[in-house]
Amino acid sequence: MHLEIERLCKLKADGTFLFRDVSLSLKDKEILSISGPSGVGKTTLLKCIAQLTLYEEGIIYLDRKTPEDYGIPNWRTRVMYVPQRAPIMPGTPMEFYTKMLSFKQQRTRNCHVDPIELSQQWNVRDELWDKEWNQLSGGEIQRISLAIALSCKPDVLLLDEPTSALDPDTCLLVEEALKEYACILVTHNPEQERRIATTSIRLRHYTNIEDNADVLMDI
Repeated sequence: MHLEIERLCKLKADGTFLFRDVSLSLKDKEILSISGPSGVGKTTLLKCIAQLTLYEEGIIYLDRKTPEDYGIPNWRTRVMYVPQRAPIMPGTPMEFYTKMLSFKQQRTRNCHVDPIELSQQWNVRDELWDKEWNQLSGGEIQRISLAIALSCKPDVLLLDEPTSALDPDTCLLVEEALKEYACILVTHNPEQERRIATTSIRLRHYTNIEDNADVLMDI
């Protein structure tokens, strides 16, 4: 697996750049961390890679094929975005997982593992999978959402602060599991970045649309 992003650019509503010329590369079991101050586009960058948000310029490849080559629904099963706070949905996590498995793109991949077994490693009780989403805590929702994503065995995980609601011990357990996957991870935790990132970039505010020498990314 090889994900390549070349000179990705995203404009804000006022016509100035949110970020510009972002390029990166990710291979199997590599974890690339993205940090930077609020408002520089970290979450938006993940959504652009996932084809959930439009961008103005740049090319994204997975094994030298573009999202259009795969088809966008198929791309999103291979390059999967997990938000920091999943929206509260009707029903239970198990009902959501069962419905997700009925989608054509998930059936054709045929490489799932049991999300309940994954979540057990992170101290999620089995009965929580049959509780309504709105009855779960933020940390429970975060762990269950991540377990569902990992169970689908995507080529790349796009994770927006996936451990922000977890206690330090559980955070370490989740980090250990992530080391088996290719991940792009937004984090505000320098210690987490040092523990698990194989590569890091830091986004900076882009302040001058005319100045091509203005650096917006540190590697």
